[in-house]
Amino acid sequence: MAKPWKIKPWPYLRKDGRKSWRLGYVDHEKKDHSKAFSTAHDARDWTRDYIAAERRGKESLRRFLLDLDAKELNAPRGGRFLGEIVVLFLAHNRPEDEGGLAPSTHAGYRYLCNRHLLGHEGGPKHKSLDPWPYAQRMAMTPATEFNEPTVARGFNGEMIRAGVSLATRQHAYRALSACISWAAGSALVPEITTNGCLLANEQRVSKRRSARRGGKGIASSDHRTARQGADVESWALSALAVEHIRARMLTRTAQRNPLIPQRDAVAVSLQFGLAARNQEIFGLRWGNVGKEMMDLLEVISWGRLDEGKTFNSTPRQTTMPSLLIKDLKAWKKLLESAGHPTRDEDFIISGDLAGSRYGVRDPGKGGCHFTRNQAGKWGPKYFTPMAKGVAKEVKGLAGILAATEYSLRRGGISTRLRSEDPQTIAAECGTSLQMLDRHYSFALNEYHRQPARPIDIVWREARRKVTGESGGRHLRAVS
Repeated sequence: MAKPWKIKPWPYLRKDGRKSWRLGYVDHEKKDHSKAFSTAHDARDWTRDYIAAERRGKESLRRFLLDLDAKELNAPRGGRFLGEIVVLFLAHNRPEDEGGLAPSTHAGYRYLCNRHLLGHEGGPKHKSLDPWPYAQRMAMTPATEFNEPTVARGFNGEMIRAGVSLATRQHAYRALSACISWAAGSALVPEITTNGCLLANEQRVSKRRSARRGGKGIASSDHRTARQGADVESWALSALAVEHIRARMLTRTAQRNPLIPQRDAVAVSLQFGLAARNQEIFGLRWGNVGKEMMDLLEVISWGRLDEGKTFNSTPRQTTMPSLLIKDLKAWKKLLESAGHPTRDEDFIISGDLAGSRYGVRDPGKGGCHFTRNQAGKWGPKYFTPMAKGVAKEVKGLAGILAATEYSLRRGGISTRLRSEDPQTIAAECGTSLQMLDRHYSFALNEYHRQPARPIDIVWREARRKVTGESGGRHLRAVS
């Protein structure tokens, strides 16, 4: 018999001084959940009801946990509530199902739906956040009302009044629209025939300066400088910044596996040289390396081999700068000298370099790739500290303090835009001309004003300035 358990401390003291009594429990699908109560008496009563429902069987437990009896009793004549439609959407679009959402997309939608459409508590386990009142109201809104744009229009306004950030509002609205679009095209939800979110086509994002900057209507004196200076330096790394970060990575050898600093430096070269996304470089195999082109066929998404971020992202071919080709040749020799395999099916950034207990073995072709944990931690653990160190210690690069590993992709794209055709770059980088025009206008302006300087020349100059080398010869053999 399953029985809810107390989550300590019992009771939990919130920051505002209020107490809550929290229980952990297992649902009808054998998944762990938690629930908070305002009094210990309510928690004990709910425990008794849970045990009684669980004894009657799985279906009884499901109805109890979803409170279906009360919902059906109070259901509007036109059909179900939005909360029930959201639950159906998440259940029928799981990553393991045919035609389901990608793991990262499903996880993102699940969080947004739970927090902003179903009215669940939020926050990490050690810090519980109260449900949003507007989300609870949304969950109890009749589903039929989303055939019209009225409720969808009001949803964004309620989030603004609640103090939800702009980015979160956009993501939550997108999750709502995805739920309603699925319902409109599914026979499981006959009461919804069209997506009212799409009918509410009024501008939801203000273009005023105050909204863009998250401040007041009066711009600060350094507004223009910030937009054109440090913000851009962190957003898209220059070749010089890339080389300083690589050089700093290669010095982190104390009490470490000597292959790891070399791996990190090659990862930086791959992401900058290919202008690739984070997950794309970890899915590259040695068999993808051509004479001048790199084939991008797979990505590592949530620790699994996947097809790519968008329809046009993979498969594709990307031109390799000659400096990247040299770095890869030196890295391959380094791996072979250390006894690591470099077959066509092996990954360029292998997951087991630090030991056989790390990484995930591909059961299809072989080779060991990064786990979800390794891929997620590579940037914060290995890249970000190096970028911050360079920003603090290298004169002229203080603006890269906020750089992330994705800044390498943007830096590669912006460097190429200064000498190459945008259409070619869009195709090779798995993006669109609209995206380049929207986010890389500063680089496009440079492309028109300055003489063409290919990425090969710019990158080699940066490496000579930082290391005195023009290729991958600084990679050392590891015994």
